[in-house]
Amino acid sequence: MDMKTGEGDGVDLGGRVKGLRSRAGLTIKEVAARSGISPSAISKIENNLLSPTYDNIIRLAQGLGIDISELFSAARKQAPHGRRSLTRVGQGDYIRTRAYTLEILCSDLTAKRMQPMKARLRAHETREFGALVAHAGEEVVLVLKGRVTLLTEFYAPVTLDEGDSVYFDSTMGHALLSAGADDAEIFWVCAADQNLDFAETPPEPT
Repeated sequence: MDMKTGEGDGVDLGGRVKGLRSRAGLTIKEVAARSGISPSAISKIENNLLSPTYDNIIRLAQGLGIDISELFSAARKQAPHGRRSLTRVGQGDYIRTRAYTLEILCSDLTAKRMQPMKARLRAHETREFGALVAHAGEEVVLVLKGRVTLLTEFYAPVTLDEGDSVYFDSTMGHALLSAGADDAEIFWVCAADQNLDFAETPPEPT
């Protein structure tokens, strides 16, 4: 499975964040207070000068009062029953974060209880990834290609081979690294309550 398919057509995340903030009538400082991300970091994200981590994408959605999917797709479906969303291979919404290239799947549906993604892990060492991240929710990861090292706050590092899977609590500090010479690829599902309060989370450094 080639994660590079369609990768060049990435989402203009900065433009989406700025547009959604303007639509909500919020200032950068207001979004910062609600998300726990510093105003300067939000400004850099809006101008595509800073690539956010996935946990900060969650915080941005919480600060803007929206579903994560709205950051990636203008087309939204909110039918309460019988919903279905089809994403053809390589046709998801791509975004590049510091350590991952994410393909956001089923982004036309909002108010989902889960966010499915495919990801290419570009970081191979902890110094490339940075500090462990933590956010509300739970996650499950299935290795599609390569080998993956999972670092967690309360457990020893574990290496996953192709076909292996792991389920963990997202509030525990964690990181996913490629354990081989090449980038690894995973199927990744995150479940997060967007109504949780992140106010006590230390602001992102500028």
